Amino acid sequence: MAQLQAAREQAAAEVAYTGALLGRVEVRAAHDGIAIYYSPNDWLGKPVVTGQRIMTLADPANAGVRIDLPVSDAIALEPGARVRLFLDTDPLRPLEARLVRTSYEARLTPQGHLAFELDARLPDATPPPRIGLKGTAKLYGEPVPLYYYLLRRPLARLRQWLGI
Repeated sequence: MAQLQAAREQAAAEVAYTGALLGRVEVRAAHDGIAIYYSPNDWLGKPVVTGQRIMTLADPANAGVRIDLPVSDAIALEPGARVRLFLDTDPLRPLEARLVRTSYEARLTPQGHLAFELDARLPDATPPPRIGLKGTAKLYGEPVPLYYYLLRRPLARLRQWLGI
């Protein structure tokens, strides 16, 4: 009888411990939003380290535009520059935006290309598009002479080839 009593107490302790662990599993955000993560299959069977980013919480009412500008197409852009966004879902109705931030260091994109990361904001009057949409952005910089516009890429390739 004493042995059964000890087994019962051990099982009760295991249930209490498992309940405590389950209570630590639930994570609550400070505000409402949409959880964005790339693929749940990437997390199967992998341990999570404390402080590791698992997902991003996005506010759908405060959607912005993230642009990956390839290094080969890099031009001088200042915050406030005009941006036209042609979404793949509705390319005939471009959205206007303004450049907010440009990165100074190129990073490798998921597609394996070096690109500068730019952020743009849509005007408040524009209803924000659904989060996660993709498209093409047209960036407007300072006006340049026609010869520079036409010869920019060949000159850049020549400069890279010569090592200047």
